Amino acid sequence: MNKIQINPAVFLLLGAATFWGLNFHEAKIMLRYVNFIEAGFWRYLFGVGFLFLLQIRFLKDLSFQEIKKGWKGIFLVGFVGIFGFNIFFFWGLRYTSALNAALIIGLTPATTLLASRLILKTPIYNRQKIGIAIAFAGVVYLLSKGRPDQLLQLQWSVGDLLIMLANLLFAVQNVWIKQYAVVHNNLVFTFLTNVVCFLGFVLLLPMLGMNAPPVSTYDFWLSAIGMGLLGTCAAYLFWNKGVQQLGAANAGLFINVVPLAAAIFAVFFGERLEWYHAISGGLILLGLFYVQKATNKKSPANQ
Repeated sequence: MNKIQINPAVFLLLGAATFWGLNFHEAKIMLRYVNFIEAGFWRYLFGVGFLFLLQIRFLKDLSFQEIKKGWKGIFLVGFVGIFGFNIFFFWGLRYTSALNAALIIGLTPATTLLASRLILKTPIYNRQKIGIAIAFAGVVYLLSKGRPDQLLQLQWSVGDLLIMLANLLFAVQNVWIKQYAVVHNNLVFTFLTNVVCFLGFVLLLPMLGMNAPPVSTYDFWLSAIGMGLLGTCAAYLFWNKGVQQLGAANAGLFINVVPLAAAIFAVFFGERLEWYHAISGGLILLGLFYVQKATNKKSPANQ
């Protein structure tokens, strides 16, 4: 009997998507006390801090010439990709519903596949299309709470356009990771790109002002540290490595795990799981399994 072989990159991508699912709840807590620019500042302050501690041993070998050699990828992923995504995503949420936003972000696997085709000239396989369709059906079922017909009543706004821009930036970010991350090791590349994103928030703060949350707000600081350690440091390390190993097109499919993880974590924040969570989760995992099983027959580096 043939054993099912699973690429280790699958677990990295699942871990990253799981931590990003937790981010939704932690961000909700942080936004009780600060605006989204300030929340981004604190998240990436702690995230960059943890990444710095992890890669401090590489600093003595990291010269200006090395950074200069890989500046294009660092800027594109860090500023255009990570920072740009955060800005358009949170900006869009001011004008549209969380459901609309989640559905649009659910298109990320398809937009990543197209971006990979346009930029890297990677072929599009039928099994990728099928896997994306199955997983997206699971996302739709999850977000509609088992009533997909209710989605017909959604109203669309300018916020949806902003979320779509965030979606496109995340898609090309995945392609750029595959294209440029090889210049540095994963830890250094992740650190430098997050530093660039953090600097973007620092530049915006003077325009909007900044009010430090009260020191006694333990839930805020616990959430900020959690987003920094898990949702930023660990998640981007896992995601970048997973994209390099499995390819941008296949890795993009794992973003559909984010709303499922968010739903599961909701149990720890006073909510409960419903029957549609199990059905949608099964569809999402089926789509991932289908693509992974077919991927084993091909070279991941070329996908």
